[in-house]
Amino acid sequence: MNILFTVPVGYNRDKYFPPKLMARLEALGEVIKNPNSRQYTREELKALLPDIDIIITHWGSTQYDAELLDCTPRLKLIAHCAGTVAHIASEESYKRAIPVLSANPIMAKYVAEGALAYMLAGIRAIRAYDGNMRAGLWHQDMPQTNTIVGGEIGLVGLGAVGRNLLDMLRPFGCTVKVYDPYLPDGALDAWDFASLGSFEEAMRNPVVSIHASQTPETYHMVNAEALALMPDDALLVNTARGSLIDPEALISELESGRIRAVLDVYEREGCRQDERLLACTRNLTLQPHLAGMPSGSAMTAAIIDDLERFLHGEPLQLAVSHTQYLHMTQE
Repeated sequence: MNILFTVPVGYNRDKYFPPKLMARLEALGEVIKNPNSRQYTREELKALLPDIDIIITHWGSTQYDAELLDCTPRLKLIAHCAGTVAHIASEESYKRAIPVLSANPIMAKYVAEGALAYMLAGIRAIRAYDGNMRAGLWHQDMPQTNTIVGGEIGLVGLGAVGRNLLDMLRPFGCTVKVYDPYLPDGALDAWDFASLGSFEEAMRNPVVSIHASQTPETYHMVNAEALALMPDDALLVNTARGSLIDPEALISELESGRIRAVLDVYEREGCRQDERLLACTRNLTLQPHLAGMPSGSAMTAAIIDDLERFLHGEPLQLAVSHTQYLHMTQE
């Protein structure tokens, strides 16, 4: 069994593929490792793929379209040790019935934990109180605090992250309004405190958490009109993708002081954010896209577990169906 390990030399390989997990992978077959500190070029892949049975990918990997798949007569599986496979798999991989694995269900638990942490920190105004303490204030100039205990929450999108978040919200005794036009009947049966509603109904809650995928249809779906639906002093949390929120509309609301927000994702990722956004210090908490960071090598371990199942003829647990693929975040 020949396994093409496409992950370049460097940080991601060191962090997400520690020696113990690489040893497990190497026990499954002959592993051909990417020797470069960059991704393989398409020409390099074309030369390697004819003898490959399994492809291992990670963030930044090439998409396996018809041209590349034509070079893979032996390919049995594509295994992505991270989240979305919208930019890894292709319609052609599904036409050829090549299974595609994703560690998205593993990462989702950690992103949901991050979203819950952001909710609690935001609703309790923890950042503002920390600022007060550092400024020598005690009970003076007290910002408003609230609670999710027995509260009302809106979720926009209910993929793997949203479902994990519903599990975590259960002990708080809150009610949740979910907007997701792609949910099948009975999708919320496991959570008697959650119900389906319109986008407008989800946005009208005191806490709104964004979990929709990044697609052309969801671009700036949270715009000025949507933000205006949020009640005064409501909290907006975004751990999905920055493009789902119109930044100008959000900045205007934050500058007015009417709502507060915790952002983990941005339209332009990196430290050079809009100065107006950075100036919103009392009602905005910023995080550098790390809600899922603690998942670490747990994603790799889960993928290797599934590779072992595959080689033993057992059912796969991390296979991405064609329907799931179509609704995954597009990078």
